[in-house]
Amino acid sequence: MYVSQSPTALMYLAKFLATMISIYSFLIWIRVIFTWVRIPGQMMENPLLTFLKKIVDPYLNWFSPLTGLKRSNFDLTPLAALAVLSIFQSILRMYGSYGRLTIGMVLAMIVQTLWGYLVSPLFWFIMIILVIRLIFCYRRSPNTMHYIRMLDSIDGSLLNFVGRTFFAGKTVNDRTIVWTSTIFYFVAYLICKYLVGLLISFLVRL
Repeated sequence: MYVSQSPTALMYLAKFLATMISIYSFLIWIRVIFTWVRIPGQMMENPLLTFLKKIVDPYLNWFSPLTGLKRSNFDLTPLAALAVLSIFQSILRMYGSYGRLTIGMVLAMIVQTLWGYLVSPLFWFIMIILVIRLIFCYRRSPNTMHYIRMLDSIDGSLLNFVGRTFFAGKTVNDRTIVWTSTIFYFVAYLICKYLVGLLISFLVRL
């Protein structure tokens, strides 16, 4: 257990900077939501969106080269940007509260943040896409083929990986591949979550 010491100027500064990062992260979330929501009939860009672009886009642009987080119409690079901010925010808050940091504490916060902001959301994104794909397997029609092709542009490499791993040289139907992929990535998520918990517990004791 870490006991907080008498507040110093640096501790107050750390708390202030952590608050500023929290506000900036909130602005990024608003910016992201604006990209998802379009007001019908709106011809001119929202002034608030224009203001937010000037503030947060220069920072978000640093993460644009992370093409691995971009799939079709989905851009998950803002999650990476938020994860980095969260790491610094957690470090500043920890120092602002206790006046000290250890390498183990910092590493634990980095692992926890990367899991919470990047890896875990990616797992859930994959599983949601696979569940939707599975539903379309049982409701196949000319109208749904367009959506199946759109989903396959996102999860095609994931399905191919499972197919090569478990059904190499075998002929299996679409439903079997999707079912196996859904179960595989759900089990992988549970295993990773358990291992991350063990790693964090180990790091905080360093």
